[in-house]
Amino acid sequence: MLRLLAGEAARRFGGRVAVDSGISRLSFSDLDRLSDQVAAGLAHRGTRIGDVVALVLPDGPEYVVCYVAAVKIGAVAAGVDPHHPLRVRLLARLDPLIVVTVPGLLPALPGLDVVTLAGTGFGGLARNEAPPPPLPPDPRRPVVITHTSGRTGPPKAAVFGERQLEAIRAHGAGARWGQGDSRLLWHPMGHMAFATRLPAFLQTGRTTHVLPRWDPEAALRLVCERRLRVLHGTPEQLAAILEVPGEPPSLDLVLSSGGPAEPELIRRLRTRFGVPVCNRYLCTEAGLGLGTRPDDPPQDAELTVGRPRPGVDVSVRDPAGHPLPAGEKGEVLLRSQAVMSGYVGDGDARVFAKDGFVRTGDTGFLDELGRLRLVGTQSRT
Repeated sequence: MLRLLAGEAARRFGGRVAVDSGISRLSFSDLDRLSDQVAAGLAHRGTRIGDVVALVLPDGPEYVVCYVAAVKIGAVAAGVDPHHPLRVRLLARLDPLIVVTVPGLLPALPGLDVVTLAGTGFGGLARNEAPPPPLPPDPRRPVVITHTSGRTGPPKAAVFGERQLEAIRAHGAGARWGQGDSRLLWHPMGHMAFATRLPAFLQTGRTTHVLPRWDPEAALRLVCERRLRVLHGTPEQLAAILEVPGEPPSLDLVLSSGGPAEPELIRRLRTRFGVPVCNRYLCTEAGLGLGTRPDDPPQDAELTVGRPRPGVDVSVRDPAGHPLPAGEKGEVLLRSQAVMSGYVGDGDARVFAKDGFVRTGDTGFLDELGRLRLVGTQSRT
């Protein structure tokens, strides 16, 4: 799927910028062309279907090219935060065939095939030849591995396949091409917010802006300079942006994700920017979740994380796994076609309920209007 989307995006959007790091830019046509060359290079180095290609790279064009290249030959792209203190341990658990990185991010890794990209371009990794032929569709084929935040323990490596990415693409883009607005990426590219949503970004022609390191002043400055219409971030990021002085940018929407936002924060954001503020909720393992809408009553985003998105089921259960009626508190579980395939290595299989729901570890209740109210969260995303 991703291979076809990259080719069609190149045809439709051509020179439009797909990724802008502030230092370098990557167009949709260059993304398809360069990922073909890197795919050929990966295949030349012995990469086969199902092999893991670990990407220990800064956010930017190189990351996206290598991600798409790996998927084009049926390998599994696995992003590892280059600044995470456990990055070497995370790499060992992935058991990658190849590690792609840049100088200074990793110690020596004896026994691993490490490709270090120096300067601009892809050096010896790219080959100016056609990649292997397209693979037949396989909904079960793994595509990408993304890590949880690790706030409740070491990060777990969640696997998403073609079936899950197709469900997320269908939700985010449907049948339309184009109409994708430019956004500032609020999490690293290895996070699920980008890793599982790249198909939708390709289909909608969205330009993704990234920062070397997230900083509230730099984020707000970029939003103003690029005239972005949507501000997206975690409650912590948005609270930090509120403390930046100066004239606020002209926006259409503010999105809060990655954990429950306090009512006061939602009200302050709405007052500062003068636009609707939406609350979104999911865990990494679920792929899709819940959210409020711009035209919902203001109290929805202040008090709840909204209602399930189309195709998503939510269940609140007691410790024995029995569903609870509206108003009663219990553990929140989610189910959809986007739920991960499983964990790599030492992940806990108990995250899955027998009926296909995934346990979020968060506590909440459904109110009389079908909205989810959280009362305790581990924020695994």
